[in-house]
Amino acid sequence: MTIKTSLSIRAQENLQGSNIMLEGVIKANANKFDLEANPNGMVNLGVAENQLMTEELRTIMRTVDTADPKLFGYGESPSGSKHLRELFADNIFNRYFNPQTLVRAEDIVLAAGCSAIVDMFTFCVCDPNDGILITTPFYGGFITDITAKSKGKVVPVHLGDMSPFDMGHIQLMQNALEKAKLEGTTIRALVLSNPHNPLGRNYSSEVLIEFLKFANKNKIHVLYDEIYALSVFDHALTGKAKEEQCVSHPFISVLSIPNLEQYCDLELIHVAYGMSKDFCLNGFRCGVLLSPWNKELVEAMRSISVFTWMASTTEAMVIKLLSDPKAIDTFTKTNQQRLAESYTYAVDLLREHKISYIPAQAGHFLWIDLRTYIPSSFVSAASAGDRAAEYLLWRNMLDEGVYVNLGEAFSESKVGFFRLSFSVPLPQLKIGMERMIKACQKTVSFVPV
Repeated sequence: MTIKTSLSIRAQENLQGSNIMLEGVIKANANKFDLEANPNGMVNLGVAENQLMTEELRTIMRTVDTADPKLFGYGESPSGSKHLRELFADNIFNRYFNPQTLVRAEDIVLAAGCSAIVDMFTFCVCDPNDGILITTPFYGGFITDITAKSKGKVVPVHLGDMSPFDMGHIQLMQNALEKAKLEGTTIRALVLSNPHNPLGRNYSSEVLIEFLKFANKNKIHVLYDEIYALSVFDHALTGKAKEEQCVSHPFISVLSIPNLEQYCDLELIHVAYGMSKDFCLNGFRCGVLLSPWNKELVEAMRSISVFTWMASTTEAMVIKLLSDPKAIDTFTKTNQQRLAESYTYAVDLLREHKISYIPAQAGHFLWIDLRTYIPSSFVSAASAGDRAAEYLLWRNMLDEGVYVNLGEAFSESKVGFFRLSFSVPLPQLKIGMERMIKACQKTVSFVPV
């Protein structure tokens, strides 16, 4: 018996798949850039990891006694202590998301990160090979979150040249659902990131409501990923960065929409959140599922939460951070201001080099168009969907010492788009973008042998 054949079918399926996003992350983390200790290391502009609030977090976290013997044992519950769930309810959701109905601790399940939340959600609403709709481009991690363990299936809805913020794309979702059904895939849910990842923009209330109507019509769950809710920064922009903003909408949580029951069966509506983005704590692994109207789903997720139990030290430190509403206000406002400053630097440099991008208003990243740097000998193939030029450009960036995430990782059908994360200190951002531009100039002049 070989090692491969001794594995389960699902494990073998996972080994056969590739994860281009993970490949880049591993390369970037193997030789991390440090301005003083390792200036020749890899500048990571590919991961949505906010490094702009490090000192503030150090100040807060220093006050937590991580050697407190109370933290050596199991915590109160694998789905999160009541105290921490109350803090999320009162100091995050009820304070910032403007819910029409107050959120309660019992509506919440906590887990070790939002990837765990999406995996658990998939496990609870999908049988193996049932589908979840997501419009492209979308956060590439959803593929692993949905497929690797729970064996759901991501059904991408390719929009072509239509914007995901336009009402018309709802029909494309309906077409995709019906096509999947004809091919034997039952669609159980759709996932919507608001603010959008990777486009960095908010949906209008009108489009959010159309998603609800679509879900209700087809009797499928809708998971609103609102993990960047407090990272909206366009109000802090000035100058050209402010002027070039297209029609912008404020962040609108699905929880804040009046009369939700008019649009959708409330049991189908759920929200995902976490501490990785708005609070810059990717490594803490703290994810949230909020389902105010579906007690059965909450209990089903709690029944498997022992596998994603947060560490007691993580709970203690997140409790510290979320216990003071005024401190949360100060933290989020400072973070938004710094995101605006880094964003402004990034777009000024992109504009200087005539690199197209979609102006962002939220999140940690920009969606940039590098198709003008595709070598002439690759243009025809790239237009037909061949990704060789995108790989060439991406690997040249890695060779120059910068990691930027390529469009394929976000299921983008058009070749030559990349997601650039700008939420790093300005000296690091400057060096990384200079390396990226150098790689672009190197690529456009490439002549195949």
